[in-house]
Amino acid sequence: MAFKHSLSIMSARFSTVYKLFLFLLVLAIVAAGVSVGVLLPTLSGFIDQVEELQVLKSIGDYAKTIFGDQPEAQEAAYAHLVEVYDAFLGIIDGNSLMINVAIVLAILLYFVFVLFMMWGMYCVSDIMHNYMSSNSKFGFASNLVVNFVRAMRYASLYTLLSLVYYAFGVFIVWLLFLTVYKGSALVGCMMTLLVFFLLTSVRSSLFAGWAPAMVADDMTARAALAESCKMAKERFGMLMSWYFAYYVLVFAATILLGVATFGIGSVFVLIVALLHTRIFDMVVYYRYKGRRYYVDVFNVIDPTIKQRTI
Repeated sequence: MAFKHSLSIMSARFSTVYKLFLFLLVLAIVAAGVSVGVLLPTLSGFIDQVEELQVLKSIGDYAKTIFGDQPEAQEAAYAHLVEVYDAFLGIIDGNSLMINVAIVLAILLYFVFVLFMMWGMYCVSDIMHNYMSSNSKFGFASNLVVNFVRAMRYASLYTLLSLVYYAFGVFIVWLLFLTVYKGSALVGCMMTLLVFFLLTSVRSSLFAGWAPAMVADDMTARAALAESCKMAKERFGMLMSWYFAYYVLVFAATILLGVATFGIGSVFVLIVALLHTRIFDMVVYYRYKGRRYYVDVFNVIDPTIKQRTI
């Protein structure tokens, strides 16, 4: 029922999709500008040296000889490609400090981007709470301003925990590549994707009630996280299976529509999925608490009438 009701609510408040898209577009443009301004000067020397190697040209020259009938030319092109590869490794070694600094800066920039993105996602949760609880409609921009402090507390803790969580996930995948996957790159890629879906589903299940507890029950960020984990403990199987299936479906739709629409469809799918998961979290939390909620202007759902299940 939560899935069905979340779709009804999203239909009633579909204009939020466009507002969320505009917010993320502005955020992405600002982030891209800052990233270029910070990372480009840091890596300028490294980039210049790599450009002098003409790596792409060397790869292209070798690729042309593969389909030809001149083995001598192919051997010469391959030997040159090996030289370019060795030179590339030498450039990396010579610019290791610069590259490490750039990696740290990139991580910091990513942290700030996710931080501000979660500011917007918290406000989406608040907008949906107001609609579900009293059929009220609040503006997205005004919500960003009013909830800035609370949203940033939530976003800071959410982003920090997510980075630590996924860093652990990357470490697990690296260990698997060194042990289990080293014989097959294809199997390694497929299993890495599977691990990513599992990790994301677990995180979403544990955090499902976090923002809803803050906006609906006025809890602090830490208290709301504890309440979310409590809810997840009771409904983990249902939440985990739903999120896993949902993320696999969204991934497939993103790829298929991305190919068919040159990437435009992928953006639309991701924005809708972001909004829908937020609404789904709110519905699950309302049902967990046994609260009535609007799914549209004319229909109010009372989860206590039937057994409270997802």
